[in-house]
Amino acid sequence: MNFIRRALLATACILAIAPAAQAQATYPDKPIKIVYTYAPGGAGDALTRLLGTLISPALGQPVIVENRAGASGGVGVMAAARSPADGYTFLLTTVTTVVQIPMVMRDNSFDPVKSMTPVANVSGQPLVLVAHPTIPANDFPSFVEWTRKQPDGVHVAVSGPTLEVASALVNKGANIKMVNVPYRGAAPAFQALLGGEVKLYFTVPSSALLDFSKQGKVKILGITSAQPTPLIPGVEPIGKHVPGYVQDINFAVWAPQGTPDAIVAKMNDAIRKAVALPEFAEKLAGMGMAPAYGDAAKVTSITQHEAANIKRAMEVATIRYGE
Repeated sequence: MNFIRRALLATACILAIAPAAQAQATYPDKPIKIVYTYAPGGAGDALTRLLGTLISPALGQPVIVENRAGASGGVGVMAAARSPADGYTFLLTTVTTVVQIPMVMRDNSFDPVKSMTPVANVSGQPLVLVAHPTIPANDFPSFVEWTRKQPDGVHVAVSGPTLEVASALVNKGANIKMVNVPYRGAAPAFQALLGGEVKLYFTVPSSALLDFSKQGKVKILGITSAQPTPLIPGVEPIGKHVPGYVQDINFAVWAPQGTPDAIVAKMNDAIRKAVALPEFAEKLAGMGMAPAYGDAAKVTSITQHEAANIKRAMEVATIRYGE
């Protein structure tokens, strides 16, 4: 009798496992969705769509980008995290966007480590501090000197937590007051700068930005990388004047926690191959970005660094879980 019972239990286990194994073996058999956490337009959105196009042939299915803006990226992160862990929904956003949620929202039930599975890092880049041409400063030291004389501070556009952290750390390190004004995406934030609604914005390097600078529509005051970059020639790192200041922006891909390892590995492999393509590097260069593939362990390492930056920033500013 015991033998029969054990045989029945074994058969039941095999029958339970078989459908899941079969599903993974045929994966993917329908379109895949990548959630991007900000509005259309801007470098991050373009990066997401480019990556989707390049990984689609390797996966044998269309890759659809869904923009879920709002709450400093929280709307998109939470939507992806709560999706079925079946390999048909992924998240692409900045590491800071994911890390900041449990630190600044009232409900701390979301844990990025427990709620999301890192898949791969995709791109890394510095930020550029740009100003409206009416600001009477042409470099970072003269900007600091002028800003300290403004009793109410100077308005800076922010379109996500990465930029909020960047401005908060500059405020702390340079002893100035930049007041964050939130926008739903990079495109409307930059338009606000061009229109004079705000005086400052942290954006990504690009040929378009250099053109705006040459035309006198913006002033470039500094970059957030540790070293000068050929993407923005002749501009000094902010860290030269604010010791230790480095604030790069990293885009990574995550899956909902519980997504099968085999599916995560397949997506990682598709991303790794896409990031290595000359076409990927060429198109990213036009957006002021660079390929920066990293495995799940690399994403975790970057996450820890960004978490430390956010904690430092929150000592001097409230990083919003905004509307």
